Amino acid sequence: MQFSEANGPWRAIPGWVDFLIKSGSAWGDTIPNGRRIGLISMPCESAAAGLVALGAMRHRLAIDGANDSLSHFRRIEQLATRRDVETFLRHDSYRGRFRLESKDQSGLLWVRTETVRMAILPSNVHGWTLDGEAPVQASQGAELPHRDFYEELMHDAGKPILSNFGHSDSGTCLAGRVAGESVSKSLFAGVRFQCRDYVADLSCLLTIQDWSPGTISRVAFFNARTGRLDRNTGLTRLVVADGHSAFLKVIEAAEFRNSNVVGVIHRAVDRDKLEAIGVKIENLAQWYAADNDMQERIQPAPTGITTLALRRR
Repeated sequence: MQFSEANGPWRAIPGWVDFLIKSGSAWGDTIPNGRRIGLISMPCESAAAGLVALGAMRHRLAIDGANDSLSHFRRIEQLATRRDVETFLRHDSYRGRFRLESKDQSGLLWVRTETVRMAILPSNVHGWTLDGEAPVQASQGAELPHRDFYEELMHDAGKPILSNFGHSDSGTCLAGRVAGESVSKSLFAGVRFQCRDYVADLSCLLTIQDWSPGTISRVAFFNARTGRLDRNTGLTRLVVADGHSAFLKVIEAAEFRNSNVVGVIHRAVDRDKLEAIGVKIENLAQWYAADNDMQERIQPAPTGITTLALRRR
């Protein structure tokens, strides 16, 4: 695997690129329960956020069943275990609200009205929507190309599962820069990888829906300028925020209140922007503590890169 940035010469993947991809994989390996918040501080402008998101996406490619349909089903499963609140669902073909029941002894999920009782299965879950929410959208399209690239990115990670290349996934979300989606795409397009004489840039490898038309998407995109997701998602496990402003927006966004968040910032910005990040971290201290386990997983960082990991108390 070779690497090139800004039309520079091909070379071995630099240590800082490898670190960011592996950091993304580590952050992608955590579940939203016990929310985690992290910062990766870069010395200058870079495509670092895209590399972190790529690492998280690569991790989920190696997980059996990591796709939008099963993520939606598992979210409903989790809600069925709650005793403190009732959950209601709607179906796209049947009228009325269905109350979610606990699993029965056989492990099936059931919903009912006063007159009807139905089972929810992974095979039919997309017909069901949580009451008050928009339907979860699974992107359609051809299987992902460039399979060899994803395998070569991380030799010490699990092998990608072939079925995942044909199913969309929103477990990882990239929050783009507030300057706009086109700015993010242009920056990532300048980072290229070469594998067995084939070349693919970072914007292509991320498989964001509007950037790779015609293929399925394995990374959702949150437009930090407009505050909109590119599709209705189920359970977003990790949001990678590109820049100071995107990080501050994502932290407060209702869509991601239970998602892990990693902000990738650089220090070559106005002092007031850095101070705003510092104030936010100080305010979080009353609810979050240092996440030493995550810090150990992603260390040591290359010279010039600093990291912070917090976990909800």
